[in-house]
Amino acid sequence: MEFSRIYVKHVLERSYRHWASAFLEEFRQQNRAHLVMLARQKIIDSETASGLKNSISELDATIEIPEEFPAGVEDLFFYYEEQLGIILGEKAGSLHTARSRNDMDATVFRLYVRKLMISLMKQMLLMVEAVKEKIGVSEEQLLVLYTHGQPAQVSTLAHYLSSFLIEFLEGLEGLNASIRVVNQCPLGAAAITTTGFNIDRQLVSDLLGFEKPVPNSYQAIVTSHWLTYPSMWFKSILNDITRLMADMGHKASCEVGILSFPDELVQVSSIMPQKRNPVIIEHIRIQAGMAAGDFQSLIDLFHNVPYQDVNEVADAPITSFTRGCETLSGLLELLEETLLKVSVDEQRVSNIALSTGTTTTELADELVRREGISFRTAHSVTSTYVKSGYSLEALRGRFSELVGRALSMNDMELREVLSPQHFVQIRNIPGGPSISGMKSVVSSIEEKAYLITDSLDELIERVVDSEKRLSADFNALG
Repeated sequence: MEFSRIYVKHVLERSYRHWASAFLEEFRQQNRAHLVMLARQKIIDSETASGLKNSISELDATIEIPEEFPAGVEDLFFYYEEQLGIILGEKAGSLHTARSRNDMDATVFRLYVRKLMISLMKQMLLMVEAVKEKIGVSEEQLLVLYTHGQPAQVSTLAHYLSSFLIEFLEGLEGLNASIRVVNQCPLGAAAITTTGFNIDRQLVSDLLGFEKPVPNSYQAIVTSHWLTYPSMWFKSILNDITRLMADMGHKASCEVGILSFPDELVQVSSIMPQKRNPVIIEHIRIQAGMAAGDFQSLIDLFHNVPYQDVNEVADAPITSFTRGCETLSGLLELLEETLLKVSVDEQRVSNIALSTGTTTTELADELVRREGISFRTAHSVTSTYVKSGYSLEALRGRFSELVGRALSMNDMELREVLSPQHFVQIRNIPGGPSISGMKSVVSSIEEKAYLITDSLDELIERVVDSEKRLSADFNALG
């Protein structure tokens, strides 16, 4: 059959090139696993299995994929089968016994997505360890935190970065759950209902390093979860990254100026000599937005798509997934560089903290503790202090007016309570910014990272072991 030139140009040729550039290794793996299973189950005889094994080995070692879309075939699968037939003859067709392009393709795609996810998750965990070290040396670096764009309270750089890192790890936990959805084997589902041959789906699943076969053979072919679940979690992580970058950009602005970056991460203006532009933040945001767009397109793609074997669950959408993963990998390097090299202008932090009343919450709290008044009264007294331009005299006057007696605290005690260092140190509740409060935060980071790392290491070990077993079993066919 001769296809439309336009259809070939915009569909078949693109798919062919995509398979040739992205999926060959996974295609070879599932061919070999399927052959081992056919032989083990005696669905094909030993002579045929041996001939197929030798022919596949020869073809995989010598095949040259034409740059131009080959005439007379529909896709790379049929081209490969044709070339295998040239070597082995009619028996080459036995490789496709009890298998469809449906379950074969679905298996190849999951193997490929699993590979991308493992690589990115490993990179993410390495970044977590690097930023965790930064947190460890930043526990006493004061930082003003903002709410609604206004100075709010004093904290530390460690407290700030660890908040993001926990969110990042929650995203990784989501990825770790979604990779278990990806890591289920469709092979053996055939078109959609399995086969009358006595196949062993578990054997194939094990040989390919999957956790288990997809439970339902129809689901194995029609589901989009192997693509949409990782996409949702990648997009969530990217959203968190863009929010952090937007906030760091605000804190690095001239008007705020509490975060700064070394010369190697800033650019100057071609005309304005005073400019130091932390554009690395913008490039992270841009790349995160582009990657998020790729992942969101996959989430949106399946709206109102029939729950059938359709081409939305084929190779074309994986181009967006691949592009998103590649962009994400690059911006993770930029993000790590940014977080490790950002510094705090401690003098600027102190000036903002004291001039904008960011420690006055603690003054109100201390009035409650030491003077035995209600918090609402303490809040009113402290508000008067703020509105007066931080006049201790106004503070004392308002206290006497509302409480009916003089404030017992002297000026030195009041200034100590209002100091940024004291504000942080007294907040030693688990989760707070003090060194003792941060212990539970760091423990949470370590626990999450350990569980994800352990799970990922287990998966990688399973994949490596399965590759060794597949190679040995395939070579043993004769």
